[in-house]
Amino acid sequence: MTTPYRLHQRQKDQPLVDTIHEVRIDSPSKKAFQSLAKAQRLSMRAALTQLIEQHAEIRECFSPRRPRPWAGIASTQRCPYDAALPEVEVSTSASMALLIDANRARIRLTEAVRQLVWRCVQASE
Repeated sequence: MTTPYRLHQRQKDQPLVDTIHEVRIDSPSKKAFQSLAKAQRLSMRAALTQLIEQHAEIRECFSPRRPRPWAGIASTQRCPYDAALPEVEVSTSASMALLIDANRARIRLTEAVRQLVWRCVQASE
Protein backbone atom coordinates (compact mmCIF):
# COMPACT_ATOMS: atom_id res chain seq x y z
CA MET A 1 0.00 0.00 0.00
CA THR A 2 1.34 3.43 -0.89
CA THR A 3 1.60 6.35 1.48
CA PRO A 4 -1.16 8.91 0.85
CA TYR A 5 -0.27 12.43 -0.14
CA ARG A 6 -0.89 14.58 2.93
CA LEU A 7 0.21 18.03 4.07
CA HIS A 8 2.44 18.61 7.10
CA GLN A 9 3.98 21.61 8.81
CA ARG A 10 6.53 23.48 6.70
CA GLN A 11 10.20 22.45 6.94
CA LYS A 12 12.71 25.24 6.38
CA ASP A 13 15.93 23.24 6.02
CA GLN A 14 15.73 22.33 2.31
CA PRO A 15 17.18 24.63 -0.36
CA LEU A 16 14.73 25.72 -3.07
CA VAL A 17 16.22 26.12 -6.51
CA ASP A 18 13.96 25.07 -9.44
CA THR A 19 10.80 26.91 -10.45
CA ILE A 20 7.61 25.14 -11.47
CA HIS A 21 5.40 27.70 -13.15
CA GLU A 22 1.74 28.24 -12.41
CA VAL A 23 -0.62 25.45 -13.40
CA ARG A 24 -4.20 25.86 -14.60
CA ILE A 25 -6.74 23.76 -12.68
CA ASP A 26 -10.49 23.61 -12.13
CA SER A 27 -11.94 25.88 -9.43
CA PRO A 28 -13.42 23.16 -7.16
CA SER A 29 -10.05 21.38 -6.94
CA LYS A 30 -8.22 24.61 -6.21
CA LYS A 31 -10.70 25.55 -3.47
CA ALA A 32 -10.46 22.10 -1.88
CA PHE A 33 -6.66 22.19 -1.94
CA GLN A 34 -6.65 25.74 -0.62
CA SER A 35 -8.83 24.75 2.34
CA LEU A 36 -6.53 21.79 3.08
CA ALA A 37 -3.52 24.10 3.07
CA LYS A 38 -5.32 26.60 5.29
CA ALA A 39 -6.23 23.83 7.75
CA GLN A 40 -2.51 23.06 8.10
CA ARG A 41 -1.72 26.80 8.34
CA LEU A 42 0.18 26.73 5.06
CA SER A 43 0.00 29.05 2.09
CA MET A 44 -0.97 27.59 -1.27
CA ARG A 45 2.62 27.99 -2.42
CA ALA A 46 4.04 26.18 0.64
CA ALA A 47 1.49 23.36 0.37
CA LEU A 48 2.18 22.83 -3.32
CA THR A 49 5.93 22.88 -2.73
CA GLN A 50 5.53 20.28 -0.01
CA LEU A 51 3.35 18.12 -2.24
CA ILE A 52 5.94 18.11 -5.03
CA GLU A 53 8.73 17.36 -2.53
CA GLN A 54 6.68 14.44 -1.15
CA HIS A 55 6.21 13.07 -4.64
CA ALA A 56 9.99 12.89 -5.00
CA GLU A 57 9.99 10.47 -2.03
CA ILE A 58 6.83 8.48 -2.81
CA ARG A 59 7.19 8.34 -6.63
CA GLU A 60 3.68 6.95 -7.24
CA CYS A 61 3.07 6.56 -10.98
CA PHE A 62 0.89 9.05 -12.80
CA SER A 63 -1.99 7.94 -14.96
CA PRO A 64 -1.99 8.85 -18.63
CA ARG A 65 -4.18 11.75 -19.55
CA ARG A 66 -7.44 10.66 -21.10
CA PRO A 67 -8.76 12.67 -24.03
CA ARG A 68 -11.92 14.51 -23.13
CA PRO A 69 -14.86 14.56 -25.50
CA TRP A 70 -15.36 18.28 -26.16
CA ALA A 71 -18.30 18.00 -28.57
CA GLY A 72 -21.99 17.58 -27.87
CA ILE A 73 -23.47 16.96 -24.43
CA ALA A 74 -20.09 16.09 -22.89
CA SER A 75 -18.85 19.62 -23.57
CA THR A 76 -21.47 21.05 -21.22
CA GLN A 77 -20.40 18.66 -18.46
CA ARG A 78 -16.67 19.38 -18.64
CA CYS A 79 -14.92 21.19 -15.83
CA PRO A 80 -12.80 23.98 -17.34
CA TYR A 81 -9.40 24.88 -15.99
CA ASP A 82 -10.42 28.37 -14.90
CA ALA A 83 -8.19 28.78 -11.82
CA ALA A 84 -4.43 28.73 -11.35
CA LEU A 85 -2.10 27.28 -8.76
CA PRO A 86 0.85 29.52 -7.86
CA GLU A 87 4.34 28.99 -9.19
CA VAL A 88 6.64 27.31 -6.69
CA GLU A 89 10.33 26.77 -6.15
CA VAL A 90 11.45 23.23 -5.30
CA SER A 91 14.71 21.36 -5.05
CA THR A 92 16.30 20.15 -8.25
CA SER A 93 15.84 16.50 -7.27
CA ALA A 94 12.11 16.99 -6.66
CA SER A 95 11.53 18.78 -9.95
CA MET A 96 13.48 16.13 -11.86
CA ALA A 97 11.52 13.33 -10.17
CA LEU A 98 8.27 15.03 -11.17
CA LEU A 99 9.47 15.57 -14.73
CA ILE A 100 10.75 11.99 -15.13
CA ASP A 101 7.52 10.48 -13.79
CA ALA A 102 5.43 12.77 -16.00
CA ASN A 103 7.45 11.72 -19.05
CA ARG A 104 7.00 8.04 -18.16
CA ALA A 105 3.23 8.51 -18.14
CA ARG A 106 3.49 10.57 -21.34
CA ILE A 107 1.85 13.60 -19.77
CA ARG A 108 2.95 17.18 -19.39
CA LEU A 109 4.34 18.60 -16.17
CA THR A 110 1.17 20.65 -15.68
CA GLU A 111 -0.98 17.51 -15.81
CA ALA A 112 1.34 15.84 -13.28
CA VAL A 113 0.88 18.74 -10.84
CA ARG A 114 -2.90 18.58 -11.31
CA GLN A 115 -2.85 14.86 -10.55
CA LEU A 116 -0.82 15.48 -7.38
CA VAL A 117 -3.34 18.03 -6.19
CA TRP A 118 -6.26 15.70 -6.98
CA ARG A 119 -4.55 12.87 -5.08
CA CYS A 120 -4.02 15.09 -2.08
CA VAL A 121 -7.65 16.22 -2.08
CA GLN A 122 -8.89 12.62 -2.44
CA ALA A 123 -6.62 11.40 0.38
CA SER A 124 -8.05 14.01 2.74
CA GLU A 125 -11.67 12.98 2.19
